[in-house]
Amino acid sequence: MDSNGPLASAIAAFERGDLGDAREIAEKGVAADGSAQWQHLLGLIHCRAGDAQAGLPYLRVAARLEPANLDFVIILIRALIDSGRPDEVLAMPKPVGTSRAALALWHGRAEAAAASGDANAAVDAWNNIVSATPADARAWINLGRSLLGLNEFGQAQAAYERALALAPDNIDAIEELGLVYERTNRLEALRLLLDNARERGIGKDRLNFLWAVRRYREGQIGEAGALLMQSNPARDPIRWHRLRANIADREGHASAAFAASLEVNRLTKDLERWRARASEFRRALRALARSIACPDIPRPTLVRSSGDASPAFIVGFPRSGTTLLDTFLMGHTSIVVLEEKEMLRRAARELGAVWSSPARLERARSEYLRLMAEEAGSGPGRCIIDKDPLNMLAPHLIWAMFPQSPVIFVQRHPCDVVLSCFMQSFTPNLGMASFFDLSDAADFYDASMSLWTSATAKFPLNVRTVIYEDLVNDPERHLRLVIEFLGLAWEEGVLDHRSTAAARGALMNTSYDQVTESLSARAVGRWRRYEAQLKPVLPKLLPWAERLGY
Repeated sequence: MDSNGPLASAIAAFERGDLGDAREIAEKGVAADGSAQWQHLLGLIHCRAGDAQAGLPYLRVAARLEPANLDFVIILIRALIDSGRPDEVLAMPKPVGTSRAALALWHGRAEAAAASGDANAAVDAWNNIVSATPADARAWINLGRSLLGLNEFGQAQAAYERALALAPDNIDAIEELGLVYERTNRLEALRLLLDNARERGIGKDRLNFLWAVRRYREGQIGEAGALLMQSNPARDPIRWHRLRANIADREGHASAAFAASLEVNRLTKDLERWRARASEFRRALRALARSIACPDIPRPTLVRSSGDASPAFIVGFPRSGTTLLDTFLMGHTSIVVLEEKEMLRRAARELGAVWSSPARLERARSEYLRLMAEEAGSGPGRCIIDKDPLNMLAPHLIWAMFPQSPVIFVQRHPCDVVLSCFMQSFTPNLGMASFFDLSDAADFYDASMSLWTSATAKFPLNVRTVIYEDLVNDPERHLRLVIEFLGLAWEEGVLDHRSTAAARGALMNTSYDQVTESLSARAVGRWRRYEAQLKPVLPKLLPWAERLGY
């Protein structure tokens, strides 16, 4: 490069921050010869000025003209991510080999995957990075975080343990590993991890959030709260405020707990987009309820049940107690519970319409049974239960495909379930996105129950209702009724839900910590403490409470 030429002058202006002069010179350079250097520089100038969108065309041309120029490609990747286009980065050819250049590009892909929320792409990128740099503890930590996006708790644990072996005093590795232990209810492993860290001179002040988590799970609520308030909420604000809500709730501080839950929901990525999608989903549910209730709409043509091949179902509004019930039932030697595998939704793709032909219904039923066998394996004399709370939104499909199957509907006070859903932290999807706002949550309950009651009034499903409040007050009596309803003989192991919960591994829902606790009626009527906060939605919820007998 000519040190006194126009390109040198443009670069000098860019480096001293004189973007106007730099841009004027660069635009002339692009017009004169359009070389990769000029294109790249003009793109950089636009990005530095805060307009990555304007810089992208020039950066693309530069990278296309000199694809082997690592700096050009990395800057293009950075601009695409900053412009909200990480999917374009992921669409680029994957790097090949383990060179410095390939490693840099894998890091770019990892960042793009994180920005796009593509957990599979993130895991792929970090797997390649740790293969190239196996002694990099930070890379193993990032791999663990990506694996958690796929709910791969065992693999994430292994990644964090590898990081900790490489860097025994790495605070991030200790904290992330400890949180996986807590999430999978391995509380003794969490205790040993923190005790070992303390013995190595890592005090509570450096791991106060993880210590707060441990003390909370040990029931030492006051100490948990004190430790939490000493930790930095900015490090992981969603986790911090979620724990703050749980602690405040256990201490009886309803206002503080509710405020912390508001903050958790406010921090949801793409909140307004998800709320808009959830609103459309609720409208669709109401339309379906109206169509089911319409007397002019014929009932679906039934598919003949084939006896033992048919499943049983556990349904109910989220946070109604479905996980507690299925944990009890897992204690029976003849029961296999399939948790939230979305088999009904997946099989319904064969239908094409709600009211369908016998041939389509048979295809959907066959697909469901294939999925069930794939998930549950084979074995004689088993009762397979499909536990998916939001299958309550598809009672017409259950009736059409499995009209004789036992359906257990778990019921809980409407105010308690709506409050509990609002105060949880859910991964956004159509079913859960209504819980980021209290009024949306109440409207979702109303839409869901309207659909359920319309369908069960029209189609004589084989339903037994289990009331959460009754289950926690007298579990044996109500579990005996459920076991009888399923056509099974009673087994005492059904009552030992804590041992069953400890043996079942990681739970893929928000009840993972509660099912390991002693049975308690603490959550019954909890909404009364939040009556002031619930006031705007009580006109929608209390009529349902009266209708359900509360």
